[in-house]
Order: sequence, then structure tokens, then C-alpha cells
Amino acid sequence: MNNNPLSWRDAFTFSRSERRGFILLTLVLVFTVAARVVYFRCVSPSKIVFHIPNEWLIADSVYVDSKIKAQNAASRFFDKSDESKGRFTRNTYRFDTVPTGAYSAPFKRSRIIELNTADTLELRGLPSIGPWLARKIVEYRERLGGFYSSDQLLEVYRLTPGKLDTIAPFLVIDTNMVRRIDINQIQLEELLTHPYLSRSQAKGLLAYRHKHGAFGSISDIRKCLLIDEKTFEKVRDYMEVR
Repeated sequence: MNNNPLSWRDAFTFSRSERRGFILLTLVLVFTVAARVVYFRCVSPSKIVFHIPNEWLIADSVYVDSKIKAQNAASRFFDKSDESKGRFTRNTYRFDTVPTGAYSAPFKRSRIIELNTADTLELRGLPSIGPWLARKIVEYRERLGGFYSSDQLLEVYRLTPGKLDTIAPFLVIDTNMVRRIDINQIQLEELLTHPYLSRSQAKGLLAYRHKHGAFGSISDIRKCLLIDEKTFEKVRDYMEVR
């Protein structure tokens, strides 16, 4: 048995294969750091230029250079106070809004959709709407029963005011397509799916109906103590009495 203590020189002495491994790991680390520096300085999102197709633009003196406008839109925040100085309107979210009036009439006509019947493919044809958001709009519309106002789109997860401003010129709404609930026939399981009613409110409505009989009019649901005025204003257009 070797009882000689290990000297500090032996502890820092490497074999040839160990030295090669150390050099290789060092090179990988240096390459990784260099790649991150190059990416964030040269290819980061803040440097990306967003191009607006020429057919979207109206040929007037305000929208002469689409590249400059796109860069401005990606790097600055604009609100209503900027309207008199520049080219963009309300947006507190980056990359959400395009220049006001930047869509030609033929382009608008080719993209107009009816919000209560549009499928995900049609929604994806709108500016700023990708596959994920299009699917979320359709899913929320099914739960809601349809839209009465485009402002209700703000209730869709991750649909920002800026995106709504962008797509609003392309939307029309047929309120006759809204699916209404017969409050005298609806069952609890179905009523629970409506996003404007909490679980306790849905149970309260059916408990009131069970105790007092069928509702005579939509305004009668306000007699249920759990239905406040704000909730009533939101759900009244989605309910009917047959």
C-alpha cells in the first residue's frame, strides 16, 4: 500500500486526454458565449424589421417609406397623443398595431369577415391573428354563444387592445347569429359553461326558478339576489324566455 501523501503538484497534473477534454470544453463555452453576444447584438427582436406588404399601403405623403414605419412601430410606443405628430394611433403593446389608414379599400374588402360565423382559417387571414389566437377566439365564441360587440374580443386571452384596433376594420357582426339561452329550460351543466356567470350565480338562478316557478321575462332574473346589475347587463342579450 502506498502511504506517500499526494502533493499539490500531482493534483494539478493532467494526462494528455484530460488536457484535450479541458480544451474542448473551454472552446465550447467560448463559442456559446460568443454566439449569444452575436445574437442579442445583431439578430435580437429589437433589431428585426417588420415589413408591411405594399398592397396594404395607401399611396399618400404620410406613408411613403413602409420600412421606416415598420421599424418605428417595432421600437416605439404610441398613443392617441401621437396622432397629431406621427402616423400611429393607440397602442400600449408592442407589435400590436399597424399605421392608421394603412389598408387600401380593396384589401379591406378582401379580408372582411362576419365574426360570429368565421372559422379559424378566416380569422387567420386577419392582420396580427395567428393560428393560436384564432383558435382561442373560436373557443371563446362557442362558450359565449356569439359576439354582440367587437369589444368583447378583449375578453379573449392575449387579445390586446392594439390587436383589436388592428382587426376592427375587417369585422362585421350579425347579432342574429348569437345563440340564446332559454332560462326556463336550461340545465345547470349547460349554464355553468357560460363565461359571464359564476358557479354560484348559475346555481342561484336555477334555485330561484325551482322555488318561484318559470321566469316571466328576462328582467325577472334580477330578482335572484346573486345576479347584480353588472352581470345582468352582460347576460341579458344571451337569455330568452319561451
